[in-house]
Amino acid sequence: MLESLIEPLQYSFMQRSLTIAILVGIICSVVGSYLMVQRLALLGDAISHSVLPGLAIAFLLGANIFVGAFISGVFSTTVIAWISKRSLIKEDAAMGIVFSAFFALGITLITIIQKDNKIDLV
Repeated sequence: MLESLIEPLQYSFMQRSLTIAILVGIICSVVGSYLMVQRLALLGDAISHSVLPGLAIAFLLGANIFVGAFISGVFSTTVIAWISKRSLIKEDAAMGIVFSAFFALGITLITIIQKDNKIDLV
């Protein structure tokens, strides 16, 4: 029984994937704990949904969609920081505003793109 569980670990790709999974688990738990302490738990969700317009714009321009997603994510974080610093709105409310606005913009752009090209970016 134990032998059948250990058998896949004789392959080097399985050993590498297990190592990477352990490292990602440690790093994500540390970052997640830090964000919880700083009261920024919504930040990961806000950034993950805010990359959608970057994907759509990069697709329209024929650029790498990962670069577009990265630029959109960094821009959304900058907008969140700018809103929370320049107004009386707290960080969590600023994240909700940017999350909703960027996600709506991304859905709108994808709807426009899908009229010409039948592609699923979501």
